Amino acid sequence: MKSSELISFENPTLGTLRGFIDGKTGEPWFLAAQVCRCLGIKNSAKAVSDLKQRMQVVDDWNKNRGVTSSYSPKAKTITLQEGKTHTQLTIIPESWLYELIFASRKQSAIVFRAWVTHEVLPKLRKHGSYCTERKIIRRTLTDTIKTEIVDKSENPNAKFSYSNFSVLINKSLGLPSKIENINTLPDDIQVKLAKRTDLVRCLIDEGRTYGEIKNFIESFNKKDGE
Repeated sequence: MKSSELISFENPTLGTLRGFIDGKTGEPWFLAAQVCRCLGIKNSAKAVSDLKQRMQVVDDWNKNRGVTSSYSPKAKTITLQEGKTHTQLTIIPESWLYELIFASRKQSAIVFRAWVTHEVLPKLRKHGSYCTERKIIRRTLTDTIKTEIVDKSENPNAKFSYSNFSVLINKSLGLPSKIENINTLPDDIQVKLAKRTDLVRCLIDEGRTYGEIKNFIESFNKKDGE
């Protein structure tokens, strides 16, 4: 996983918390070490290990009584890529985050829970839905470019790709040609990016040429053009 795929939240009192939404399950995940740091837990590895043991007791109890539990995610390790650096980190699901909160006796745990419940999780889920929507729209546009432009081109060396159009879309919104981390953009800009990407796909489906699409997109004012 790339570092840019994580959503970062800042609290002046508690610190930084980063997480992401699993696109397949919709499950929120958090970096365990940061959760522990926000809760004032010094040894995050021990805290997660102890929690694993407690959760295993519950699983065994259910298993011995023939109880079929629903989807219950557990802590796992991911490889986080930041530039050329790759780091192994432990991530925990939402249910484990609450277990750590409940296990804490510190006053800050109450503040942390309120922050996570009222700010972090709603924004994380919102960004998660944006990410999923963007991926679907981008994949659809990429397929359309191939079938409607590249495959039908009389030029065997035609090399149009998503990047050809993303540059036009970004410039129409007053953004850099290449955006390193789209998650840092305001919500309304993310929505406009998705809409204009889908618009380009529709124009290609209509049989518009690259030049026509370029002129059409460039005619947008970065403040409107919905």
